Amino acid sequence: MSGADETTFVGGCKTDHLYPRDFKSGAGRFFNYVVEEDGSTTVEYSPPFPSRNRIKLTLTFIRGSNEITAVTLKRFKHYKHDGWVEDRFMSDEPFQLSHFSFEKLASLLQLLKELDLASLNQPRIPVVEGGVSGIDPDFAKKVKSLLIQPDGQRIVEELVSSGLITSHDIVNIGYRKAQLEQFRRMLDNPEEVRAYAERVGVRTDQPEKAWQRFLASNEWIFGFGLDYRFLGILQDEAVVGAADVAGRDAPVADFLLGASHFTVVVEVKQPGTPLFGGSRARSGAWRLSTDLIDSVSQVLQQKAVWQVKAENNAAGNYDRNGALIRHRTTDPKCILIIGGNGAFSGSDAEQEAKLRTFELFRRDSRNMDILTYSELYERAAFVVGRSAQQADK
Repeated sequence: MSGADETTFVGGCKTDHLYPRDFKSGAGRFFNYVVEEDGSTTVEYSPPFPSRNRIKLTLTFIRGSNEITAVTLKRFKHYKHDGWVEDRFMSDEPFQLSHFSFEKLASLLQLLKELDLASLNQPRIPVVEGGVSGIDPDFAKKVKSLLIQPDGQRIVEELVSSGLITSHDIVNIGYRKAQLEQFRRMLDNPEEVRAYAERVGVRTDQPEKAWQRFLASNEWIFGFGLDYRFLGILQDEAVVGAADVAGRDAPVADFLLGASHFTVVVEVKQPGTPLFGGSRARSGAWRLSTDLIDSVSQVLQQKAVWQVKAENNAAGNYDRNGALIRHRTTDPKCILIIGGNGAFSGSDAEQEAKLRTFELFRRDSRNMDILTYSELYERAAFVVGRSAQQADK
């Protein structure tokens, strides 16, 4: 951030809000946080006196090591005629914080140590009472209720010291509950998808982009694979094949995941994508939609070209953190996320025919898991519920 951009940010940002900003390389993120000083600092200024002061804290977070590697503090003063100016201290002017500012910054640092920084996906995150708005309020209330009990603090301390749970677990469960609620709202209301797209800065006229961003920011939703192997995101919008001779039409998968040793290709469509045509087939089955068949064909093409690229360019495939992908690619597994419960509407007989047709179709789709958004939500709810139960034990 240049000097001019920095002073503009400090003057225009909301105080007590956390602002994440990704590295251009994707290898990490900066987190900027600004507090207004309360005027009780002991630093004395010569005329002209500033009308107010702000402290800007910047943290550098590296995804690969999952740690904060640097913390930088700067003070800015606001003058009537010059606006915001960085206060560059001389050796005889030590950087001093008021007790008020110190407590705020210290609380923030403690909180950030516990959060899943790679998953915070809002462009501006309010920080209130030592917490982040992404944490589920009901969950936070339960934790606070426990802590105010006579033995509340002792119980939490015993759980943490025993290794059964950590403070990181507690914060992550609350965060995931909030994200699960966001998932539900987006499934129930298309306008929520548009609102989410606006908040995170992606195109509002392409709902798939909003869903891709949401899933990329919540890697835990993929969590354990459908065959109980843990899946992590290696690359989103992964170019899995070569372009044509004109340099066009390079196949792009929405996600390239990594299981324990092997890669997995994921394609994401929309929850409202139709799964069926408008009529029943003669056999009693329901006609599958063109959208579903085309999507399966697309995933099969991605699978085929990724197999070739992975074999021929094994030393040149990198994940989103810039690290060499060491996972093997052997007849790669594929996941297609498409449609939702709304696709199975109709009379009882129609619903039964659609459910049977869809289940027969995906069971016979070799090495490809076809999953609706409703099923993905149910899996995420199970993961959160199971984690919460473990924390409650």
